[in-house]
Amino acid sequence: MNALGILQRRLFDLGLVKNTPITAIFGSPLGDPIAYEFRGSIIAIRKEEAKNIFLEDLIE
Repeated sequence: MNALGILQRRLFDLGLVKNTPITAIFGSPLGDPIAYEFRGSIIAIRKEEAKNIFLEDLIE
């Protein structure tokens, strides 16, 4: 995962590190933000923030 600045720190603090499974679970009626679940946490991320996050697809 690559993210920028305070968002990266916040995601690391919540436990989003390499090889952590993440699932999109809710979208708002207007499509922004979207809620994601990982390691028992749910976090809503706006599209403006999400465009700076890059994940790898680890499907085996």
